[in-house]
Amino acid sequence: MMAAETSTKTSTLRLGMCEVCAAKEARYACPKCEVKTCSLPCVQIHKKELGCDGQRDRTKFVPLSEMTSREFMSDYCFLEECTRYAENRKTDRCKRFTHDQRNLPVAQHRMRTAARKRNINLRLQLENFSRHKENTTYLNWKLGRFYWRVEWLFANIPLEAQHTRDVARFVDDRCDEEVTLSDLIVKYVDLQQETAKDHRKLLANHQTAGIDQLSFWLRAEGVRRSSTRCYRLQATKTLGENLAGKTIVEFPTIFVTYESKPPGGYEAIDSSDEMEDEEPIITKTKPSATPIAEDADEPHDVYHDLAAAFAGEDVSEPEDDEEFEALYREHVEL
Repeated sequence: MMAAETSTKTSTLRLGMCEVCAAKEARYACPKCEVKTCSLPCVQIHKKELGCDGQRDRTKFVPLSEMTSREFMSDYCFLEECTRYAENRKTDRCKRFTHDQRNLPVAQHRMRTAARKRNINLRLQLENFSRHKENTTYLNWKLGRFYWRVEWLFANIPLEAQHTRDVARFVDDRCDEEVTLSDLIVKYVDLQQETAKDHRKLLANHQTAGIDQLSFWLRAEGVRRSSTRCYRLQATKTLGENLAGKTIVEFPTIFVTYESKPPGGYEAIDSSDEMEDEEPIITKTKPSATPIAEDADEPHDVYHDLAAAFAGEDVSEPEDDEEFEALYREHVEL
């Protein structure tokens, strides 16, 4: 009896004093942060102050020299759980399809099909992405016309008008694809427009330069280092013509500068570089009628080729069909 009490007291003293109240001997050690506590109130206080959930970090690095049978067994169980999770994902029907292969709503499917006909690679994100939630791009199916949501980023705004960065952001929810860029931007530059008057201090440099001196740059998508690359757009061309041959994620983002060079931190690229990150598309040419017939009858031809290997045999005789068929199946299985 005395030995058991001595053992319990020794194990308790091994933890030292409670690190929360410092008044009693510690009885518990947090599995995650290893803070020593003496009671449940102290445990709750340490969780609240340190934001600790009390769950052991199963991926925490432990030197090999310090690993015990407990750590080895924990790692083994963790790997088993990972294996079961991976196997369950393989049988989950929701995981069988990638984003591009999922069944799109009718409206989005029409938009992507219409964009493809215009040589625009339109990529639509999943519903929980903020860019998808903000997108107001509309396809007028009857007129066959896109009304794009366009994000305008006016670069190099005056220093006195800067707040956090030197770019002013404006958004137009419905921009007609058949309108030129210069006509779309006129409401921000022409001082006779109400929008231009309201943001005169912010867009003073662009309004002073005039529409003819402005340059437009489309932020690149689907290429290497897309965060620092952009395409030069033509102000005299329509929005649809400028987007042709480009990859657009939900809606276009266009920089507007009063200089002939890209905005700070960006470099210009050509449309020919657009498919750098894309996998090569293998196009299949439509074969003539004769090859189609041969492909459709391929098993039958293999069967008769094997049958013709038997010299002196008449492959047209029905009694030999079973023998030839068995040979054919054996050949296919091998």
